[in-house]
Parts: sequence; C-alpha cells; structure tokens
Amino acid sequence: MGDPQRNAVDLVVDGVPCHVPFSEQTICLCHDLLAQWTSRQRELGRRMVIFLAAPPGAGKSTLASLLAKLSCEDESCEPLVALPLDGFHYHADVIAARSVCVEGRQVPMREVKGTLETFDHARFAEKCRELCSGTTVSWPRYDRNIHDVVDDAIAVPPNARLVLVEGNWLLSSESPWDETRDLADASYLLVADPDLLHRRLVARKARGGLSLEAAEEWYRRCDGMNVRRVLAYSSADNMLVEDEKGSIWPSGGKIVGSGADAISRG
Repeated sequence: MGDPQRNAVDLVVDGVPCHVPFSEQTICLCHDLLAQWTSRQRELGRRMVIFLAAPPGAGKSTLASLLAKLSCEDESCEPLVALPLDGFHYHADVIAARSVCVEGRQVPMREVKGTLETFDHARFAEKCRELCSGTTVSWPRYDRNIHDVVDDAIAVPPNARLVLVEGNWLLSSESPWDETRDLADASYLLVADPDLLHRRLVARKARGGLSLEAAEEWYRRCDGMNVRRVLAYSSADNMLVEDEKGSIWPSGGKIVGSGADAISRG
C-alpha cells in the first residue's frame, strides 16, 4: 500500500507557525470528533472539558492545533480552544534549584525536565477547576524561546464552551495526577509504536542542536522513561492510535493500564 494522500495545513504549534501534512483519515477523524463533542456540549449546556494525553513525540500538540483550526472553519461545530499542559512546568529557577526522586533515583530536576515530577500539579488542579466552572481563566504556556513558563499567557473567555487540554500526564494513574483526570468530561489517549516515538524524539533533539549521541542519551535518561510511563500508567475512556505513516485511527473500548499493549489491538 502506498502512502496516504496528504493535505497540508498551516498551524501554530507551541507558538511556532508550521505547514503540516495530514492524511485524509486524520482530518476525517478530527471532523468526527468535533461533531461528537459539539453534540455532547450542547447536551451538557455548559463548558465541556476534554483531556488529550499522549507520550512525548506522538503529536498531541499538533493534533490539538488541527482540531482547533478545523473547528473554526466549520460553522456546524462549536469553536474549540486548545490549551497546553506544558505551561505547568515549574518555573526555570525552581527547576534549576531542586532535585526530585524519579524511579527511585534522586536527580536534579534540570536533568529530567518534562517528567511528571517537574510539573506543578497543585497549580494545574486549581486552574483546571476554574476551567470547569465556566468562568474566565488565565492559562500559562511554556515559551520554548526562553525555556520558561509565561504566566497568564492565554485567556479563556466565559463563552469558550469547548476546551481541550493536551499533555503527557493528564490521564496518569500516578499520584497526584489521578486526582484530576476525572475533571474532564471526555478523555482520549493517543498512542504510537514506541520505536516510532524513539526515532522522532531523537531526531527532534538533533534538530535542536544536540549531537546524535547526546540526543540518544537524553532519550535514555528522560524521554524514553516518559514514553514508558505515559503508556503504562494512563487511563482513558477513548483511545486513538497513530500508525507508522502518521494517520490517526480510533480504537474502541475503555483503556485502563498499558497503552503500549493497546497499539497492537488498534
């Protein structure tokens, strides 16, 4: 089978304008999801909050940006606001000063930035409850140019009735994240083959200026561990599976436990 037909879409992902090719399957899936969420939001009669979790490298931020763009182009859909979890990293000065216990090892936060322990869950929980209340919310974002959090960077107005939050740890069963995953009205876990994620993540670090050896070392020490933890400890009502060619497909059934096992089932 040849590569699927691609449609290039102009997006802004993590603050960076980009021209991203998507398969027709992925775009059709997005339209289906938006139709489902619009219908559900209108039934609820209030703001609907959706959590989209995925391991690093699976493309959750790109998918969230695509969903937001498509929602604004379809008059039958409720406009969707996409919000990143990355704004809840601890501030750079905190990460530089603290150490944290990860998988039984005490390590400097800066050496494992991006792991569950380098996020401020208490602050996220507070903001997420504000979000669920339907009020105006000021949401932080992570600025990759300065490598730090920018507070109150995104304004979510009261008339934002469909809101998607995307991030690695949203649906984790690890404490204390298990206390907030049920705040969502719907939850989705996006998974992909770990070997594919490995290749993408090493290539991403290399594009950022690291040598191939240093990129592989970062994967071994941090990104690879995060991939394993997200796949092993995330629970969701719905699963999305990305294939080797980048198309995203739905996978039926509630997912509890290992997302890695579910890749073969998808």
